[in-house]
Amino acid sequence: MTSGNFFLYNDTVPIHYRTLGHGPVPILFLHGFASSSTTWQDLTGLFPVHEFTLVLLDLKGFGLSAKPKDGAYSIEDQADMVRAFILHRGLDSLTLVGHSLGGAVALRLCLDVVDGALPVVVTQLILIDSAAYPQRLPRFFRKLRSPLGPLFLWLMPVRLIVQAALDRVFFDRAAITPERFERYETYFRGKGTAYALRATVKAIDPEAYAHIAESYRRLALPVLIVWGAEDRNVRLSLGQRLHGDIPGSRMQILDNCGHNPHEERPGETGSAILAFLRDA
Repeated sequence: MTSGNFFLYNDTVPIHYRTLGHGPVPILFLHGFASSSTTWQDLTGLFPVHEFTLVLLDLKGFGLSAKPKDGAYSIEDQADMVRAFILHRGLDSLTLVGHSLGGAVALRLCLDVVDGALPVVVTQLILIDSAAYPQRLPRFFRKLRSPLGPLFLWLMPVRLIVQAALDRVFFDRAAITPERFERYETYFRGKGTAYALRATVKAIDPEAYAHIAESYRRLALPVLIVWGAEDRNVRLSLGQRLHGDIPGSRMQILDNCGHNPHEERPGETGSAILAFLRDA
């Protein structure tokens, strides 16, 4: 069973989410930059509905969630929103799955739990090609961040932007199906999307991650790290570094796979996640 709902964040910002399944194990999925909760649709059918309840959240500024022009699009801002959502839903215990930007948000939430700022239990954490350290921004990010960013978004046809983004994300170009292309194009055309994209990139603060590795070493929960070996956005070396910095973490590397293993190789990604959840 699937349902679409909205959570009113700070009494003014509607945040969209969907739920699937009715099992006793809740899993909250957090998507990546320039994406939405629909990114998980190739993966979710692999989770038995009687075993899991999947909660698919559109981060602020993405998908069907609101895109207010308030400048509050940093990882910390998104984590604040997700924290409020978790408490609103009464999720006392849950599993977190985060991809790329969503992985950075998930990591921040887990550190909040360690620090006592989030009074819940995160039973397992799954990170998929997660942002986690300072790095050179991809070219698309640098263009958005520049003073000419608004002009770039205004002049470039949406189809060309989407094509360039997907070409960089997927190693196997056959995974860029017409249906997938249309899905991404639809959300890129959404009102306020250009502002949210640029505001998110402008909020990236490398200095905030100068000593982040020390924080990751404080995590004491089962962690699975899934990575595409050919990821051009967040290189495999950063995934291996994260694996080394999180005590006891497991790592699954998918060869001939890019930045979105859950879309490019959903069967292998889903199998790795399910095996981890049932064994953790």
